[in-house]
Amino acid sequence: MSVAKLETEMLKVRKELQGVKKVNTNFCKILDELNTIKANTQTNQKLKDKITQEFRDKEIIDIFAGIEQDFQDLRNQLSKQELNKERVADFVESLRTRKTFSFEETTKSILFLESVFSELHSDIISLRPQFVGTIDLGEIAIELGLHKTGSAIVVQQELLNQVFSLLISKRMFRNIVFETSNAKISLKSSNEIVVESDNLNIRKISRLRD
Repeated sequence: MSVAKLETEMLKVRKELQGVKKVNTNFCKILDELNTIKANTQTNQKLKDKITQEFRDKEIIDIFAGIEQDFQDLRNQLSKQELNKERVADFVESLRTRKTFSFEETTKSILFLESVFSELHSDIISLRPQFVGTIDLGEIAIELGLHKTGSAIVVQQELLNQVFSLLISKRMFRNIVFETSNAKISLKSSNEIVVESDNLNIRKISRLRD
């Protein structure tokens, strides 16, 4: 199988997994409803007799048993593939040179960025807009006395907090690319960060989330 074909098959599996998630969500709703019926019939024999008859007429019991068996078969298949998946996952991760990190809060994004630059020993960092003409970093360069080259500004790591504060106050904390001697870090939004570097650095940075 070619790499292109492999990618196509993986995308297909990921799409189909969305259907599996939906099935699981719907089955949870069924379990909740059955639990409600169970609670209502425990102290009401007349209702229990009625439900028993309705379940038999609609083949509810056999259908439920079939669903249970299907889920058990799926669990068995997942169990068998687990060991092989772990081995393959280690191999795939050893090839990774790009990774996306998502955060619920902007403050956590900032803390993560600070940790990344510290981990990479990035004393000098270049900032530029991800898309030409969308953001002007000139005002920040003037306010902090930073060197500006084209659309980029150069900042020392100890001034990053001030840069972050200004980016946020000016509503520019997004679509920014940070470049160091050993990494490219794209701030897609205030809560989504993409890191590109060699695999060793990616692994180090990933551990910052642990």
